Amino acid sequence: MIKNTFLYCFLLSCLLVACTSQKPTNESTEETISLLQKKSSETLSDSTLIYLRDVARLIKSTPSLPDSLKSENDFLIGDYYSKKGQIDSAAVYHYKAIESIKDSIQSDREYQYFFNAWSTHQQLQEYGECIAITRRFESLIKESDNTNLLRVYYQYIETYKASKKYQEAIKYIDLSIETYKELKNTKRVIITTITKTELQFLYLNKEEAYSTLEKLLLLKEELDFDLKRQLYTQYGYYLHLDQRYKEARDYYHKGLSAINHLEKTPFLTTEYTQLYSNLGEVYLDLKVYDSAKFYLDKASQEDKLSNSNDKTRQLLSYKLRYAYETKSNYKETQNHLDTIAKYQEMRYEERYSKGLKSLESSYKEKEAIRIEKQQVELEKAKTQIQLLIVFIISSLLITLGIYFYKKRQRTFDKMSLQMQQRLLRSQMNPHFTFNTLYAIQNTIKKDPQGAVNYLLKFSRLLRLILENSTNNYVLLEKELESLRKYMDLQLLRFPEKYTYTITLQDLEEDEFIFIPPMLIQPYIENSIEHAFKGINYKGKIHITLSLKKEFIKCIIEDNGIGIQSKVNSHKESVSTTLIANFIEKATKQKINDINKKDRDPSTSGMITSFLIPYKQTEHD
Repeated sequence: MIKNTFLYCFLLSCLLVACTSQKPTNESTEETISLLQKKSSETLSDSTLIYLRDVARLIKSTPSLPDSLKSENDFLIGDYYSKKGQIDSAAVYHYKAIESIKDSIQSDREYQYFFNAWSTHQQLQEYGECIAITRRFESLIKESDNTNLLRVYYQYIETYKASKKYQEAIKYIDLSIETYKELKNTKRVIITTITKTELQFLYLNKEEAYSTLEKLLLLKEELDFDLKRQLYTQYGYYLHLDQRYKEARDYYHKGLSAINHLEKTPFLTTEYTQLYSNLGEVYLDLKVYDSAKFYLDKASQEDKLSNSNDKTRQLLSYKLRYAYETKSNYKETQNHLDTIAKYQEMRYEERYSKGLKSLESSYKEKEAIRIEKQQVELEKAKTQIQLLIVFIISSLLITLGIYFYKKRQRTFDKMSLQMQQRLLRSQMNPHFTFNTLYAIQNTIKKDPQGAVNYLLKFSRLLRLILENSTNNYVLLEKELESLRKYMDLQLLRFPEKYTYTITLQDLEEDEFIFIPPMLIQPYIENSIEHAFKGINYKGKIHITLSLKKEFIKCIIEDNGIGIQSKVNSHKESVSTTLIANFIEKATKQKINDINKKDRDPSTSGMITSFLIPYKQTEHD
């Protein structure tokens, strides 16, 4: 650190002398600036930004210097902010880096300027800016420059996919395929075609996807093992989604056979994890539990080698499903639940922090620079204190956990009920978190006060969920508050999409009554996400809670499209099964679903009713 600081100071001193001497030479100034920029890009110290800003001032005071020096400096500042996680600031400087490029793309470095500018705006979900940057990049490349042309198509494809304009994405995928054909790159033609089928299957026309893949399967004898792996695995995935489990299993095995012929790399380790995980899931669907356990265990081994966070939660959910369906011992099932809970908590904290930083970075940038040096020493001290606190808390929690586990040993049935409750409380969708933060961000310019109000509601909802997750029973008042805040925040995403009412019969909201948390919310989410999808009228949700002798009866009614349009995804079916099992075991009554159209063809919607156990104390 001291050595780097001395070097920066020395170079700056030389540059100042060169600029203030009677006969400064642009050549020496350029060399010094280039050397300083190179050193800045090699490290991410707390002084990097200070030095780069000093260089920016020197470049500004020397107008005769080439624009490439300024572009590189802006790019390095943007790169610094990007590595620090301050995406708003990174986007500003990456955009500045491309402003001075006016004639044509001369090097891969200039392409990197455009790619990073596009990438940071993509992370901010500013898709209009992404399209504008890509069009400018396209205007600067030569007609014969197929390499950069394919890069242009890639940026268009990813932008249109992210903004859900799938037909536009398909258009540029087709252009990529034609370009690869001109280059006689058969492998990339096939890989890009497989990518096209994914959009067709998931969003447009699945029959076209099947037709395209079946044509490629006719060429299987001409394909190498890597292409066979991709083709078989993708085809098996589509069959799996269509619940054609035996066919999906066979194609997954063909994909596994192909990948076994390839030399193992870190990338293929991740592919092994996904393929074993897919096989584990399809064997669960086929109820072949020995094979399911075999492949899930192999997926876990590969996952440890690849260290892929994207696959971990999915794999854990499959292992939990296996433990639940095979009625494995309590300890194994509880370990899976605890692992999922810890993993989700870590991911929520990371994403929630990033979301808040994105909202706050626009007005905190100046103050952050001022206190940057002070934070270095504070962070060192804070880290040591945090490690000590974590150690103490961990030791205390372990001790308390062992004590309460021995003291509160229960029968297996009651343990199973509590585990199901804990699973249900872990189901808050991360997409809801991001969609809400994005909606709040879009509201800031139009209605700052409204955005603040929604941010407070969102903060309160997260706090309520974290509080509720530590209890098997929570106050009725808190659960209703959580429901209202959830529905209000959904209204921020879908204004005027629906209205809701909550009616209480024979009980008051502030009564000292405790119920299990997160039983009602999944059904409300189904109404909002699925029942109101594609309707041309205003949706209505009516929740009625009435006090019976031993239970609270809950009736959820909506005026959506009815039961025939529900999406039966794997995750939803597992969640529904767990809720149904918990309600049936706790109340001896099943959940009752009524399709309103079956009773009266002139109406539409669903009525879901079930009993909820309650207590006069939060303790079991």
